[in-house]
Amino acid sequence: MPEQQSIKHTLDIIKKALQEEKSSSLKNDSNEDNVLILNKFVKEDGTIEELEDTLLKKEEVKEIINKKISEVFEKYFDKWLDKNIPNYLDKYFKKK
Repeated sequence: MPEQQSIKHTLDIIKKALQEEKSSSLKNDSNEDNVLILNKFVKEDGTIEELEDTLLKKEEVKEIINKKISEVFEKYFDKWLDKNIPNYLDKYFKKK
């Protein structure tokens, strides 16, 4: 499958899942935790790897997400704080 078709197919799956989630949430008010897992992995160099059909438990998904969030916070949030906190502190003290 060419790359353009693969991307379109992946986006169609996401769109369908979101539509199903929206329609099911309108019909059913239960608090179920649903996770959509795609079978493609985009590496840092831009290549796409197809993943095997392995099922992840909810705990494993949460662990992966938490790890990625921690990495992003370490990399970007600290830089943002270093850059912006002095401005916020100046504004705060000028108001008082």
